[in-house]
Amino acid sequence: MKDFSSSIYSDSTIGFVSNPTPEPGETITISIRFLQDPGVKSVFLWRLVNCAENYIPMKYVRTEGGLAYYEASTTLNEPKLQYHFVIIRNDELYFYTQAGVFSYVPDYRHDFVIRTDYVKPAWVDGAVFYQIFPERFCNGDTSNDVKEGEYEYGGRGPVIMKDWNEKPLDASIARGMDFYGGDLLGVKEKIPYLRELGVTAVYLNPIFSAYSAHKYDCIDYFHVDEHFGGDEALAELSAALHEHDMKLVLDISINHTGIENEWTRSKREFYFKNPDGSLMGWAGFSSLPTLDYRNEELRDLIYRRDDSVLKKWLKPPYNIDGWRFDVADVFARNDDVQLADEVWREVCAAIREVKKDAIIIGEHWADCHEYLQGDLWNTPMNYYGFGRIIRQFAGLPDLFLERNKDIAAVDKGLSAKEVVARSDDHYTGLPQMIADCQMNLFDSHDVSRVHNYDSVSFEKYRGVVLSYLLFTGIPCIYYGDELGIDGHVLNDSGCRYPMPWNRAGREETGYYALYKRMTDLRKNTKAFAMGGRKVLYSEGKVLAVARFMDDEKYVGIISMEDKAVTIDIPLWQIGAQKAHTDTDEFGRSFTARAQDGVLTIEVPENGAFMIKVD
Repeated sequence: MKDFSSSIYSDSTIGFVSNPTPEPGETITISIRFLQDPGVKSVFLWRLVNCAENYIPMKYVRTEGGLAYYEASTTLNEPKLQYHFVIIRNDELYFYTQAGVFSYVPDYRHDFVIRTDYVKPAWVDGAVFYQIFPERFCNGDTSNDVKEGEYEYGGRGPVIMKDWNEKPLDASIARGMDFYGGDLLGVKEKIPYLRELGVTAVYLNPIFSAYSAHKYDCIDYFHVDEHFGGDEALAELSAALHEHDMKLVLDISINHTGIENEWTRSKREFYFKNPDGSLMGWAGFSSLPTLDYRNEELRDLIYRRDDSVLKKWLKPPYNIDGWRFDVADVFARNDDVQLADEVWREVCAAIREVKKDAIIIGEHWADCHEYLQGDLWNTPMNYYGFGRIIRQFAGLPDLFLERNKDIAAVDKGLSAKEVVARSDDHYTGLPQMIADCQMNLFDSHDVSRVHNYDSVSFEKYRGVVLSYLLFTGIPCIYYGDELGIDGHVLNDSGCRYPMPWNRAGREETGYYALYKRMTDLRKNTKAFAMGGRKVLYSEGKVLAVARFMDDEKYVGIISMEDKAVTIDIPLWQIGAQKAHTDTDEFGRSFTARAQDGVLTIEVPENGAFMIKVD
């Protein structure tokens, strides 16, 4: 018996909205689909017009794959279109929002939303990010390397690593002062490698002048570190990336500077103070004094003036395509001084004043829906809606819960249903155009790499990587993951190993081929680049998600079960009947049979498939 309510589907992608990014005053057509059923009497598009409720009748237009499509047109009379659907079937009412189907009037918080005042970067659809920690990626110019004894910082001088393939020092020993010589020329030289891998956008960890290897303790926002090649190297890298149709995003902390920044001596009024008059350090680190945005000159220098920090690098000859903001969750907040709402609005407006389609990424590890409604950030580092979830599904401790030993002791990971519930908490509160921009990552410079855990086999890791294709948003690969880079899970040094360029036979490890196929599908298949998404199965530790666009339909299956299982996937919910072949998109064969739109498939222990269906 097919459940009618589970067949109801719509979203705000091009598959269901004639123009998901309309102009003010434009008329658009919105559609919904569900099982063809003679009991359906009426379908309405509910929307707010000047905050008054309107019910617009929807008309039947066609049936495909057993699903009936209805549509209605409406005009964008105001900047924000907020809507959901109402279906009358027999003597029942169905209300459908981004949060699902309800038998009662739903709240407005999960309505579909289309905005005319939001600019979605045109390059987002099909994009693939690649995060680079510059000091550890590639040494293109040995003449600009940090020299032994060149300077002293934090009570010690730089430690020069003589061999690129040497393991980094333990974080407690190095304290961010071990150097391999990676630079921007090295990144430029590896553009052919990035293109081959399928990368379309490069995100660089901080490159501005600083004494540490990580550069989050900036001493001069207005210049690229000379050990990375200086300003000229950035201009050359940007030009080379753009020549190859690739984007460039820079990382910056405007929450704090390094203690050696000239402002700590000449502009002490730019900083919060301790009761004794000393500069207040972020998170208790005295070496990272926190900026006080009550100061108008500081605002001018950081983002207001035409030659301000944030505007300078967006303009020629650098022409970067966006900013990633470090510790964006705590920015402009300090006890009784709470300026985040005001300052973030000004920062985002200043960036878009120079480059309207610049992407704005905030570092936030938890729920940050207030920043993701179309007028502020495009995306967080999506740990909350993706990374934390996928890692925990794979059996790793949650990135926040592990900080509390009592809670971590009873953290048993996530079931498939919990994966769906947690990700829905994030995505169903976002406008579609914001969901499309989510930077989805599970590894970064701040967390241990998933494949470096002993408990994560390569088979289990395949499912983690396939998940990039099953969630709306942009995959972000952390450098070296595609080569199975070495590391450990004890501290930050373990996720910052030098890129293993001399690793022979990279295809033989399986990592590179896995990532290369993932990026190919993401870039070249509409279903993954801009399509709809529907969960079809979530029982135990097995998840099946459909991605679809027009006649392209795929089902991804990820199992974190330690045993083989057989599951039934209701393909009829997406208008499909059977698997296209008995080999998935990654070359894996599978055993399955289809009957009446249900695919019964055998899933091996920790198995993962991406199956085309029709």
